[in-house]
Amino acid sequence: MDLRQTIFKAQHIKLPPLEQSETDGKEWSPLPWSLYFETQRTVSVSDTNFNIYASGTDNSGPIFVLHHGAGHSGLTFGLTSKHIYNSDPQSYTVVAPDFRGHGATTGNNQNDLSLDRMVDDLVGLFDALFPNNRREVVLVGHSMGGAIAAHAVSSKRIQNVRGLVLIDIVEGSAMDSLPSIPMFINARPQTLESVESAIRWHIESNSIQNHESARLSVPSLLVPINDGKRMTWRTQLLPTEKYWKEWYSGLSKTFVSAPTAKLLVLAGTDRLDKELLIAQMQGKFQLEVLPLAGHTVQEDLPDRVGDIVVLFWKRNRPLNIPVTRL
Repeated sequence: MDLRQTIFKAQHIKLPPLEQSETDGKEWSPLPWSLYFETQRTVSVSDTNFNIYASGTDNSGPIFVLHHGAGHSGLTFGLTSKHIYNSDPQSYTVVAPDFRGHGATTGNNQNDLSLDRMVDDLVGLFDALFPNNRREVVLVGHSMGGAIAAHAVSSKRIQNVRGLVLIDIVEGSAMDSLPSIPMFINARPQTLESVESAIRWHIESNSIQNHESARLSVPSLLVPINDGKRMTWRTQLLPTEKYWKEWYSGLSKTFVSAPTAKLLVLAGTDRLDKELLIAQMQGKFQLEVLPLAGHTVQEDLPDRVGDIVVLFWKRNRPLNIPVTRL
């Protein structure tokens, strides 16, 4: 189910309430980040203190930078990150930040999610983490994060980018869905009794299909209300509406023309726009479709997404061919 289908469902089907259900036998307690990453640290760039989850920071192989979508956090990539890192723990580095206005990141202007600001954040954070980098880089972005990653690659401000991966984001479907997104946001409960009830809501509403991933990622999406008894959403999405169009307008062209190998991972092909269809037939990017997943593909099928990203990197990494002197 892609983003457009998810929004359509929210328009026509009332999301399930937090009440007794067949899922009551499951465990709803949060899972710690330390089961999925080696380190958690804060890195200050410009006006923001970025919270960053990472593994393999002392390695010398490729760097996988994972950019979450609007309303999520770096922990949306927790299971996928672990799978990528475990594919070669002596070589790979995986970094999954909480970007501006999300998760445990703090600072000024946290509601400024403009395209230019977010691209500056990604580039500035990368430079702070990997100054004078000479290692190969793969940028991975989910939904809005894919748009930010695509523009960062096109700007050529991050060196040695060998791959760009977009997860479940297509300009055509995103632009068509913009008028319906407020209805989808308003369909969510505005307050929740506890972190556990929020985890259960995400599973029962099919927002996340993977129970383990929900237990890891959902707590980072919440903050306590002043009364201390209830929770609400860390990132208020409706105030960011003025930025939605600029995130996605022109994305297909930006993606197709990005000066690196490209991979598009989708939950369905029904919304590929004309530019992507033509480019895909011309072999300008790799397409992978995972129809059993919802919009948060990396949470629903983390091992599959991890395998796809690693194989994509291996297929496009530079070849070290020895030179034979005659």
